[in-house]
Amino acid sequence: METPYIFYDNKLGVGTQFLVADINKHENSLQLINYRALRSRLNSKTSPEKELRKASWSGPALVQFNSLCKEWKEQLIMKFGNPPEKIRKSYFAQHYTPDRKAFDIYVAHTYGDNQTLDLKLVEKYVYQASVLNTVLKIKQDRRMYAKALGVTSLDIWQSLSNDVNSFREVEHGLPTTKDSLRRKATQYAKEGYVSLISGKLQNNNAAKITNKEQMALLDELIAKHTNLDNEVICGIYNTVANQMNWPTITAKTVANRKTKSNLVTYAGRNGSSALSDKLLMQNKRRKPSTPMLYWTLDGWDVELLYQKQTIDKKGRKVITYHNKLCIVAVLDPFNNYPIGYAIGTHETPQLIKEAIQNAMNHTKELFGDYYKPYQIQSDRYSVKKLTPLYQAVSKIFTPAKAKNGKSKVIEPYFSTINKKYARMHDNWSGYNVDSGSKNQPNDEMLNKIRHSFPDEKGCYQQIVSIMETERASKIKDFKTNWASVSDEFKKTIDISQYLLLFGLTTGFTNQLRGDGINITIDGQKITYDSFDLEFRKLSHLDWEIHYDSENLNHVLAVSENGKYRFMLEQKYIQPMALADHKEEDTEELKRIRSYNKEVVNYITEQRQENINTVHELFSTKSELSDTLAKLILVDSNGQHKNRRNEHKEINTKALELLTVKNEEDNNTIETNFRQSQAEYVNNKVNFNDYL
Repeated sequence: METPYIFYDNKLGVGTQFLVADINKHENSLQLINYRALRSRLNSKTSPEKELRKASWSGPALVQFNSLCKEWKEQLIMKFGNPPEKIRKSYFAQHYTPDRKAFDIYVAHTYGDNQTLDLKLVEKYVYQASVLNTVLKIKQDRRMYAKALGVTSLDIWQSLSNDVNSFREVEHGLPTTKDSLRRKATQYAKEGYVSLISGKLQNNNAAKITNKEQMALLDELIAKHTNLDNEVICGIYNTVANQMNWPTITAKTVANRKTKSNLVTYAGRNGSSALSDKLLMQNKRRKPSTPMLYWTLDGWDVELLYQKQTIDKKGRKVITYHNKLCIVAVLDPFNNYPIGYAIGTHETPQLIKEAIQNAMNHTKELFGDYYKPYQIQSDRYSVKKLTPLYQAVSKIFTPAKAKNGKSKVIEPYFSTINKKYARMHDNWSGYNVDSGSKNQPNDEMLNKIRHSFPDEKGCYQQIVSIMETERASKIKDFKTNWASVSDEFKKTIDISQYLLLFGLTTGFTNQLRGDGINITIDGQKITYDSFDLEFRKLSHLDWEIHYDSENLNHVLAVSENGKYRFMLEQKYIQPMALADHKEEDTEELKRIRSYNKEVVNYITEQRQENINTVHELFSTKSELSDTLAKLILVDSNGQHKNRRNEHKEINTKALELLTVKNEEDNNTIETNFRQSQAEYVNNKVNFNDYL
């Protein structure tokens, strides 16, 4: 029967597993107390029970035998015998000490291709080393050992073997006979810790398998891009081995080597992208802390089928049912909000541009202005062509590494949308064919109902419905957290930049006329103009007009050479009939008069400045006195010097007359308007009816 008594730190202890009833119940437990109650008593300073040792990998928890109450001692003695008789047998245990150095050495041990020992094996070797340390220590002090056993004649190895066999505080697995124990201890004393390690797990054994040239040849055959199977590799290798007098190998050897050299050979068999995706270290990223910090975009062929009528080579009408539409989505990963999207037959740079435009328009709907994200990421599709657009609509553009799908969180998002929404439609085509039937519809039923598939327009509406439903489920959270975005990251795009990036053009250029710039959009003739004086100065140029078909109130005029840009507003249409005049019509008239006055003042000031400059030139350059220019530009008497100030006075009076004339014209317009209104009222109202 296993003894509960262990001599530790010069004190007699009892294993707690022999006392408790509920935790790790021992087959010989007296079940005197539950574990929680015993632990509470051992932690109490007033309790008589004293803890001798806590449980660890080196041995069980112990309670001092002398601290136990009389009843518990009696029950222990009745079942396990008198402790004083066991003290002699605990001599080995009291000299046992766990070897920490052994643990460090075995954990660090490597063999073969940098393999390490299994931790359970490490534990076993540490226990064996610790027990053998105790054996050698006791053997060296055999007199004290004999005295402890109470004998005068001692068979040292037999006695040690008995003690080792009865010492079961640790699972050491050492030999059970005295001769075997002697040989093991002698070898351990001579060779040290390595003597306990199996020969198969030592480097000298692994080194006999192959040499450097053999390993290099085998690895290169394994790394071949044609993915040779193990038997073929084995045959090629053995052909070389026979010529080099190397040992031949089997297909199993190839398989083992393929596993061990996987890191070196993987890229050769599967490509560098697969190596990066599967074996190289990758970054772990967390979602943006607020909206609008990061956008990512990609295209997806939506797994919704639609029917389409085509004409074959023979001119016959053919209906196909396997057609799909493509969506380019712009995703804000803050809460996976689809901030923008565009739908087409396939992914193109134009479709990507439309998706980004949709995203910009949506920011205006959400936040009242065109906002751009701080960072945008895309794959490398048409990256050279689209980079200027990406850079214009974001602070930072970071294209994803080529063939690195894991860097784009939008791909798993598409998978979620497919499962959550698209799968609910009868025209769903399934996905991930290799995964089996769980991700595929019933082909037979799909074929039966193909005539009910929607046409392209109907399929388009299905996708729009999916995306708008997804937006509706997340828009509240997205808008609420917009308030948390730092002003540092809130960047707008003004209307002129928006129209330059996303605006449509008519394909023609236009010139400024007296009534403005006239263009035709979708068959409608619209006139635009600008109150910017600089625009009038460039009236000789041709202008390309950029417009947003959803908002025609303003357009962007870009000069043909691209040097000048002006925002134009749609021309205000005045009513012909005075009876139709409203207050805002008068305000617009005043606005135009004020602008024209500004233009006239500018012209007058420029003419005055020119005159002064010319007179100053002729007054200081005597060589110009007899030129035709002087006869034209100065008075007929040639008294330019004497009359210089007079000319200024005349010009000033001319400016005043021009100003008075403008004011008279304005007053005349207003007077005529009031008279016309009065006449209209008089014609409509008969005052005699009221007299």
